[in-house]
Amino acid sequence: MKLIASLSFGLLLFGSTSLQAQLRINSEGLFIQSGTVFSSEGLTLVPANNWVLNNLSLNRQLSVVIFPKFNSIQRMYRFSRPAVFQGELAMSYEDIELNGNEAKNLVLTYSKMSGATAKDFTLVKESVVNPEERFVGQLFSKTITFSDLTAVSTEGSEITPYVDLVANNMITPNGDGVNDTWIVKNINLYPNNELKIFDREGRVVFSMFGYDNSWDGMFNGNPLKEDTYYYILTIDSGKSRKTGFISIVKEK
Repeated sequence: MKLIASLSFGLLLFGSTSLQAQLRINSEGLFIQSGTVFSSEGLTLVPANNWVLNNLSLNRQLSVVIFPKFNSIQRMYRFSRPAVFQGELAMSYEDIELNGNEAKNLVLTYSKMSGATAKDFTLVKESVVNPEERFVGQLFSKTITFSDLTAVSTEGSEITPYVDLVANNMITPNGDGVNDTWIVKNINLYPNNELKIFDREGRVVFSMFGYDNSWDGMFNGNPLKEDTYYYILTIDSGKSRKTGFISIVKEK
């Protein structure tokens, strides 16, 4: 009960919707007294012992870890170097960040290394989860060392990665604010992407790394003719690929 009460208090005070955090601690350091609720960007910690941090930063990112049967949620906390911690720890999340995971089955997972792969993460299967208040936490009675921290759902979450990417198949670039650009829903969650669009003759009429829903049917500064075009959208360095057709319609 102590875990839920104190963590809820911290989340209410410090929960944030910022996607890029940022806590930076210089060489003078930051002293956190034992039992003090400390929170930054939705990550809440209550150290069991006096905790001193120095020369590090904490970033909240949209990074996702690809696991064999499930993916992490769309939230990653990353320390610039490994942090040693003992006490209560919790992270909040938004429903949109679940990435196909089931909230009721969320558990924390952490890695000592930054940018690690799934095999390098430790799953905390005893995690306390509260789907209604959207946080998952745990009391660590023994010291842990972590650099990256996220959460996954260990049951009922054998999902297919990238199914939340939904591409429109038509644009009407007439400046009325509706369908003026080609939209791929949720593409912002997968910034590591490459888009190529081809005409009927196989010529590349548009290419972009990190597509951001901005293509408006132009090629070299000129509007393309009304026709059907083919696209290849590559995600996460080839882990997934979406293909299909886009029709440019010039409304009369």
